[in-house]
Amino acid sequence: MTRITTKPGGVDGVSRRNVTGARELMRGAVLWMVGWCVAFCLGQTSTAFGGVMHLDSTPPDPVMQEKVRAALVKLQELPDDASAVETLLAVEPRIVETVGTNQSFSHSDPVLNSALTWSQTLQPAEVLTVSLEKGSNVAVHWALRQIVWRMSNGGFDKKSLERLMPGVRMALVNPPPATRAQAVRTMLICLPSEQRKGFLKGLLKGQPDEVTAAVVEGFVGYLHESDPDVEGIVAKWLNESDNPWLLRVCCNYWWMKWRSAPDLKEAEIAAFERLAGHPDAAVRHAVALAVEAVATPDQPRMVEILLRLTHDKDSLVNHLATRCLRYADTPEVNARLRELLAADQPGDLRAAAMEILGAFGKANLPLLLKAAKADQDSYVRLHAILALRQIGTPEAGKGLEAALQDPDEQVRREA
Repeated sequence: MTRITTKPGGVDGVSRRNVTGARELMRGAVLWMVGWCVAFCLGQTSTAFGGVMHLDSTPPDPVMQEKVRAALVKLQELPDDASAVETLLAVEPRIVETVGTNQSFSHSDPVLNSALTWSQTLQPAEVLTVSLEKGSNVAVHWALRQIVWRMSNGGFDKKSLERLMPGVRMALVNPPPATRAQAVRTMLICLPSEQRKGFLKGLLKGQPDEVTAAVVEGFVGYLHESDPDVEGIVAKWLNESDNPWLLRVCCNYWWMKWRSAPDLKEAEIAAFERLAGHPDAAVRHAVALAVEAVATPDQPRMVEILLRLTHDKDSLVNHLATRCLRYADTPEVNARLRELLAADQPGDLRAAAMEILGAFGKANLPLLLKAAKADQDSYVRLHAILALRQIGTPEAGKGLEAALQDPDEQVRREA
């Protein structure tokens, strides 16, 4: 049995409770993560930052073992031996999907495990160059992701990068669309900032959807700016596509563009109303984030989208939708937030509701004071303290003073 499992605390983004409540800080972090994902892990066929499991009930294969041993020896002597690279990647082709993740390996066959470990180790430019120029599609995709990993961990010297770039450019043309999309992301992280816009603009027309989506990601993650041609593509996908990956890309772009209340078009509102019911939870999650800034009292249909998502069966979706209500101070929203404070609701959801009620101001002060003093969940009390800090009145200050005696150390520290 071959198992590759992600260790908690690695770069896979293990979910943890966030107690800061600082929305602008979160916005910056989201933009940074978008940039990282643009370069590294997004893609229609990619499951990067997820586990890969390969079940093998057959006994060790002596022939394959010998091939792996020979390949490892050959690469020590000749790092640019393409056949040796292919041998090691063939042990588990899906290893490409986890390049750069923090992985632990267990394998009943230690020889084959050495091939898995090798593919997850930063490789020199000689290996990556030959993989790009002479390798199979698997080898090309693997090399592209290796380059991004290295660029995010110290980079290459100028000479090595110059050797790699012809292979990266070639990957923009010849491989299947998913690999070409990864080539777009790899090129973006390698190019000087002043060359990125021209590079992206040159790929906006005549490309498969996978490649075009990678270009749209680039406008979000690297340029942080809108473009009329991109807006046309995004509008079309939002209204017509059911592809989860394309829709997530559209939501990220739309969120980046509309961070202040725009003059919304009917087609845009209708598109997000449709997507709020999409079967893919990741799409619904992206919808919640996309509409946050425009879910205001003067845009009731956008507010209704978030209210609908607070009932979502996926806990990540309903939690984010609740937090995204911070600009939607309406009677309906206040009533829903109070419903979410019920004792039978999950702690994270109750804490999110507490956070938003605090953002709405001192009208909710009695409720916040009660929760800070008496709620059974320390995480909810903690968010009540954060909300009291936002309000900042003398009465809120008395609630903070009382919380200095809270049995939970973190609550006391925040108070």
